[in-house]
Amino acid sequence: MDRSPAGLRLNVETDPGIVFCPACGVQAVADGRQQRLLHDIGVFGVPVLLVWSRRTWRCRQHSCPQVSWGEETQLAPPRKHFTTRAITWAVNQLLTRDVVISALARDLQVGWRTLWKAIEGPLQERLKEISDQASVEALGLDEHVWRHCGPHKNRMITGVVDHTRPKRGKDGKTKPFARLLDVQVGRSGAVAEDWLASQGKEFASKIRIAAIDPYRGYANAISATLKEADMVVDIFHVTKLASQALDEVRRRVQQDTLGRRGHAKDPLYRARRLLLTGANHLTEKMATKLDALLQEGDPNWEVTITWTVYQKLIDAYQQPDSHDMVTLIDALKDLGVPPAWSEARGGADS
Repeated sequence: MDRSPAGLRLNVETDPGIVFCPACGVQAVADGRQQRLLHDIGVFGVPVLLVWSRRTWRCRQHSCPQVSWGEETQLAPPRKHFTTRAITWAVNQLLTRDVVISALARDLQVGWRTLWKAIEGPLQERLKEISDQASVEALGLDEHVWRHCGPHKNRMITGVVDHTRPKRGKDGKTKPFARLLDVQVGRSGAVAEDWLASQGKEFASKIRIAAIDPYRGYANAISATLKEADMVVDIFHVTKLASQALDEVRRRVQQDTLGRRGHAKDPLYRARRLLLTGANHLTEKMATKLDALLQEGDPNWEVTITWTVYQKLIDAYQQPDSHDMVTLIDALKDLGVPPAWSEARGGADS
């Protein structure tokens, strides 16, 4: 073993044994060694390079077409510059962590193309296994702004995510699951519809739930291509709409009661963060403070009722039983919120 600033260099070889010719079956004879360099997983942040003294063998039979061959082992795949362990590690990093190939290549002290040639095949096999094991039953569509470096303009993209929940475990619960399926340039109904159509009818027939953000283009694409799927708005955007409605009511009541924007000592301004905190996360002291601020700054209970709608909506999404969730949401729609409180009505309907 040699240690240098570049990392560790380890000399390895396999145990000797009896080897037979793969062509004719005659016992082979040793024909020297060849050194083969293999990049392995680093240890303690130090890169590791294995120097494998690979045995070569020769057939005793002069008429055998095999003539000679090199030793094969599970240590490394044929014609690769990496150990099997390093390739498996790189594939797992790409599938389970937010990491890019260039970062993995730096860790292994190789070039991007060298690493990609080694892992492309195993990565495709793993992706196929994942695809075969779990068909997509819940699909998510969401937009994202891709910000380029330099003078380029922002570009909208559409992300397609698999939200299919795995089967329930022994405890009867399922864990959240998300797998990025594809990214398409553009944010429009046509982009989403073209992608869904390209997946084929079999893919579309398995989807039971389609989660989107509140965008009409995505809704039209789902309606046109996934007619059997239930379309829902994801919890992030629902909660965001409800919190915006609550904040708008608070600002309006502030203007109606004091005739100006909120100041640091105004009760509704002081309550702005507490209003957006889930009721189950409020301590007794926080709840008492919020009640006192609403008593002082919300004379007509407008903010209080909107806050109740907001909290019940959050509570609905925490229900383990989907039937209980639907019951709570239906109850929110039937709340007697005055029509003049357009912000509160928007929060209930979202």
